[in-house]
Amino acid sequence: MIKHIAVTVVLISSLSVAASQDPMRPPQFAPVEQRKAASTKTSFAVQQIKTGATGTSAIINGKLVKEGDTVSGARVVRITSDKVVLKYRQKLKTLSLLSNTKHSGE
Repeated sequence: MIKHIAVTVVLISSLSVAASQDPMRPPQFAPVEQRKAASTKTSFAVQQIKTGATGTSAIINGKLVKEGDTVSGARVVRITSDKVVLKYRQKLKTLSLLSNTKHSGE
C-alpha cells in the first residue's frame, strides 16, 4: 500500500515538472522569466549596403538580405544607397549606414 502511494506521488510530481517545461505551451502561460525574455527589444544594425546591376542588398545583423526578405522578425521594405527601411511590429524603422560612422572632426 505504501509502495503504491509512493509511486503515485512520484508520477504526479514528474507530470507537473514535465508540464512546466512543455515547449508547446502558449506564451501567456509561460513562467514570468520566459515572457520577459520573449518581450525584449530587438535591435537592428546595418553593416553593409551593396547596389549593382543585379539589384540592392544589405547585411543586417550579419545576414544578407534583399527587399522583401525578413531578418530578426522584421521585413525589409526598401534598400537605398545609404539606408534600409524595415517594417517591424507594424512600424517602419530606418537604419542608416551614416549613423554608425564617426567623423574626423569629432
